[in-house]
Amino acid sequence: MSHGPPGEGAHAEPNLTPLLDVVLQLLMFFMMCVNFVNEQVNEDIKLPKSQAVKPMDKGEADYLFINLKPFALADFQDRLPSDVLARVQEKFRDGDECILVPGKEPMKRNDLRVWLKQQFEDAKQLAEQRGEKNVNTAVVIRAHKDADYGQVFEILQLCKNIGYRRLMLRALTKNSPGGAV
Repeated sequence: MSHGPPGEGAHAEPNLTPLLDVVLQLLMFFMMCVNFVNEQVNEDIKLPKSQAVKPMDKGEADYLFINLKPFALADFQDRLPSDVLARVQEKFRDGDECILVPGKEPMKRNDLRVWLKQQFEDAKQLAEQRGEKNVNTAVVIRAHKDADYGQVFEILQLCKNIGYRRLMLRALTKNSPGGAV
C-alpha cells in the first residue's frame, strides 16, 4: 500500500498470491474427487450373464423382456430348427450385437425398433379399451456381462423414444454374489 499526503487519495494494491493459492488448492481437490468418483462408477456395476437372470412375476403389469448379448453360433445350434438357424447365420457373425426376445428369433436393433413400435401400439389400444390413459407395460433389459454399456444405453433410449416410460435394467453389482439387482 502506498500512503501519501491526505488530500491526494490512497491507492490500495491487494496481494493476490494467497487468493491464487486457495484457488489452485480447490482446483486440485475437485480434480482428485472427480477421478475417485469416476473410478467408483465404472467398477461397481457388472452386467449379468443373460442365462442367469430369471423372469419376474407377471402379476400387476405387463412386461417385455429384452436380452442383449454378443452373438455366438454355439448358443443357438441345439435350440433352433435348421431353417431358422440358417437365417440367423446369414444375419449375424460371432460377436455381433444380438437381441433376444422370448418367443422371437434373434434380432438386430432395427428389427427390435419395429417390433417394439408394434408392441407399443398394441398396448396403447388395449389401454384405451380399458379406459386407461397410459401404457402400463414395463420393459426389462437384461444384458449379458460381455455386452457393451453403449448398446444397453442405446436400447434404453430406443424404448424411451418409442414411448415406454417404465424401463428397468437388470444387472449384477460388485457386492451381490450372483444375484440380480
